[in-house]
Amino acid sequence: MISKHQPSMLNTPKRLTVAACAAAIAAVFQSIPTLAQDDLALEEVIVTATRRDESLQDVAVSVAAITKELKQAQVRRLEDLATFSPSVFIRRTPGAGSAAYVNIRGVGSSDPDKSLDPPVGIIMDGMFLGTVSGVLMQNFDIERVEILRGPQGTLFGKNTTGGLVNIIRGDVTMEWGGDFSVALDEHGREDVKGVVNVPLIDDTLGIKLFGAQIKSDGWMYNTTLNEDVGGDDIINYGFAMKWAPTENFDIKVHYERMEDESDQGAYVNTNQDTDFACLLPFLGDCYRTSQDTSTSNSMNGRNFSDNEYNTTIVTANWEINSGLQLTYIGGHRDQNEQNMQHFDAGPADWLEMNYFNDWEQTSHELRLTSSFDGPFQFVAGLYSFDVDYVQRWDVAHLHFVLSLIGAYPGPLAPTSLNSNGQNQETDSIAGFVSMDYAFNDSWTLTLGGRYTKEEKDFIGGNGGVPYDPAAGDPIPPLFDPKPYADEWSEFTPSASLRWQINDDMMLWTSYAEGFKSGGFFGRQADFNIDPTFEPEYVKNYELGLKSTWLDGRLTFNPTIFFSDYEEKQESILIPVSLSNVATVVRNASTEEIFGVELEMNFQITQNWSLRANYGYIDAEYDNYIADITGDGIITDNSNLIPRNTPENTFGVITTYDADIGPGTLQTTVSYRYRDTVEIEASNAPFGHMDSINDLSGSISYLWSDNRYRITVYGKNLTDDQELAQGTIAPLTTRGWWTPPRTIGAEFAISF
Repeated sequence: MISKHQPSMLNTPKRLTVAACAAAIAAVFQSIPTLAQDDLALEEVIVTATRRDESLQDVAVSVAAITKELKQAQVRRLEDLATFSPSVFIRRTPGAGSAAYVNIRGVGSSDPDKSLDPPVGIIMDGMFLGTVSGVLMQNFDIERVEILRGPQGTLFGKNTTGGLVNIIRGDVTMEWGGDFSVALDEHGREDVKGVVNVPLIDDTLGIKLFGAQIKSDGWMYNTTLNEDVGGDDIINYGFAMKWAPTENFDIKVHYERMEDESDQGAYVNTNQDTDFACLLPFLGDCYRTSQDTSTSNSMNGRNFSDNEYNTTIVTANWEINSGLQLTYIGGHRDQNEQNMQHFDAGPADWLEMNYFNDWEQTSHELRLTSSFDGPFQFVAGLYSFDVDYVQRWDVAHLHFVLSLIGAYPGPLAPTSLNSNGQNQETDSIAGFVSMDYAFNDSWTLTLGGRYTKEEKDFIGGNGGVPYDPAAGDPIPPLFDPKPYADEWSEFTPSASLRWQINDDMMLWTSYAEGFKSGGFFGRQADFNIDPTFEPEYVKNYELGLKSTWLDGRLTFNPTIFFSDYEEKQESILIPVSLSNVATVVRNASTEEIFGVELEMNFQITQNWSLRANYGYIDAEYDNYIADITGDGIITDNSNLIPRNTPENTFGVITTYDADIGPGTLQTTVSYRYRDTVEIEASNAPFGHMDSINDLSGSISYLWSDNRYRITVYGKNLTDDQELAQGTIAPLTTRGWWTPPRTIGAEFAISF
């Protein structure tokens, strides 16, 4: 039972000090003199954080928008966007196709399994992507990315307790136009991207065609295979067609297919002396004797993959009258995935797992939005989200080796596999409303709420089944399948108050609640351990300022927030036997997260711009009372550091343009700092990651009205690599490095 507590935002001297410093910095901006240079005003940024188009400076939401920065050649994919927002930590997820762990304000994914819903939502053109695989979007045909921090339960629904990343694809312009680019780098990269808009009927019907090849050799040299590994191999193509028969109605159909056959990670040997991979003399995969480095490994195979993603999105808008608009968004996504993982990370045959996943999701949203002349506005809607998935995996070598030493029943052939799996159906429905009332030109109150009801039906195999495909054995059915079913319902309210102090300054405060789905963790493989986990709940309080200075040349937006989590979900590993290490999910009683965020955008001169952000997070568990080792003993784990939660993050991006000859020389430099993090729930030493300093940049020459651009770019110019590690105790420990310094070039054409 969870004990109730009284959350306190400023209950430590450190939090008080940080809050005072933030207030002092905000006060400094009050003394900035006004300089009349209207022609240098920043371009207004429009966001959809409130499900309607509004200026970023007018919304009572902590949101960062990335627009023109997407043209920078060093911004290759989703993880490169962490530089542009405070309190954001994004890293590629090895082991799943195009997967990413997105962490916002200390809350994020820690496991790619389909039965565990991510707490940070990824939305593409209005469609929620329900799993962490297939979300590592390439910087291709994207108009804008919005990173919303904090729970977004009212307007965006469940599983957004940490926030969300809203990706808006390029529009169908109904005019001739296109963008093409080719990029090369020192690791065999050959990226080719193209987008073309074609008008079919003037101002009525248009189509957009797009395609991309993302390909590289990889920067990790494998000394066993004598070749580079860890490379990209992605094909992405599709179309979008828009029909606007009248001024009051339009409909867009978007279809795309992505094929990802990349190596999903290139592991290095970090097996410890206590791991069986090292202890068994005929394996001898020990870290202390390995020659693996940050750019070479000895794994006796590739983490190959074969993933297909088909996505269809239908968006219709009907302007009923001058004050009401009805919007429908229907989405369907089908994922067929295979991902091999050499978990032992060495040259010996010890532990390989081949994952097969079929995922199918369908969603419908019907939304009514007002645009009345009076003080009252609203957004209201209905939403449904259904998922059906089947997951299966084969374990190779482990059980055969264990049978040789009498630790698993035999005899088994060297080619034998051990099969297990799960399947689940999820049905979720919701209704939501958000209402604004402007008391006068200065004060606006927003009240909202969302009711969600969700059902899950799950079946999982209670242990693996040996079979030998080399001998013609068919895939066996699930062993002793265990069914589980449950349903949850929740109402998540929200409220905010805006005070428009003057035309350039808005003070706001907000309260929001959110929840993350409960469920049954499927990769557990031993259902003698209860797989059930309950929903995760959060209450979030924020106080922020949106301010504009120097006649629009500078914006400064500070925010203070406090999040109070109850029953926060954590996934951990529990050794059951030598042949079975179960991953389970437990509800941590309570976690408190206090933070301060500062964001600035400054047009210094006509040719020089600067963007900077800083995030501070103080996160701590309260009453984390649980069995996290599987020994049946309940322990107090409140002293653990919440994982994937850097205390400090800082990002700065500056661009300078110089007119040279017939064109413009553009120089961009970006720097990102991320504090130390723990990536293991138990805070084991191997899960500690030191702070990083990432310096990237590009030099571009643009000419012919910026239609042509040639760029030389560098990523991680300081060559500051970091090692993440994971263990399947007591079997093996593996590591994976971030990429080294990389120099590349890109040529782009726009028309």
